[in-house]
Amino acid sequence: MFLVTGATGTVGSELLALLAGRNVPVRAMTRDLAKATFPAGVEVATGDFDRPGTLDAALDGVDKVFVLPPGYGPDGPVQERNLVAAAARAGASHLVKLSTSGVTFDATDPISTGHRLGEQVIMDSGLPWTILRPGTFMVYLYGYAPAIAAEHTMYVTQGDPVSAMIHPRDIAAVAAHVLTTPGHDGQAYTLTGGRALSPRDQADIVGQVLGHPIKLVERTPSETRAEFERLGWSGPRLEALLELKRQSTAWDRQVFDTVERLTGQPPLTLHDWVRENIHIFR
Repeated sequence: MFLVTGATGTVGSELLALLAGRNVPVRAMTRDLAKATFPAGVEVATGDFDRPGTLDAALDGVDKVFVLPPGYGPDGPVQERNLVAAAARAGASHLVKLSTSGVTFDATDPISTGHRLGEQVIMDSGLPWTILRPGTFMVYLYGYAPAIAAEHTMYVTQGDPVSAMIHPRDIAAVAAHVLTTPGHDGQAYTLTGGRALSPRDQADIVGQVLGHPIKLVERTPSETRAEFERLGWSGPRLEALLELKRQSTAWDRQVFDTVERLTGQPPLTLHDWVRENIHIFR
């Protein structure tokens, strides 16, 4: 039995669909059963990283665990510690943690730092482990969608990185491969898409799929902050994201062949992702 944590999230939901489609015994962990729907054949368990007493039941009979805590607080990777303790009690044989490519490149932003600390908990668990470190998700374009739909304009921040963006389904495909095949213990895999794309490239691809051009407008970091504050999203989370973007200009363009090497399939493209999500841009 496999346990997928973060089961309602971007990667967890894709992973569940892949495993269920292969008739692999899989259980989804969620904090709120009433708000979650899952594919047929998926077992469902209530569990909360911040409530350790809920984890033993969720992990009962589980062999392998996809580890995806929702975030990090001021006390560090408490959620990983809680999960590791429960996994050890359950006799789990493999932990697969979703991390970030910033760890590969020694980034010091709060997001990468949080994942680095979380990775260390997994590595120190005494259980076999594998780390997945994806770069920028294609779903990042969700943030641009309202302006694209309303104004045919994509507002980016000056200095935004050229990015080898990755489709979440490719991350899930690697996770499914790692969970279901041997030979991945002690490995850390950096994952990217197959092509590095500038913000202009990204806007052009959205425009190609929509059938009309998309204007690209660069904002200063202060203008970006002001816009996010207007939308009610500011403070440490925003500053962490802006710092990650600033640092990632040094590496986010690098393309790794990991997806194709492990799954045997080339990475999905941004054209693929935009076509699948075209409704958000209209």
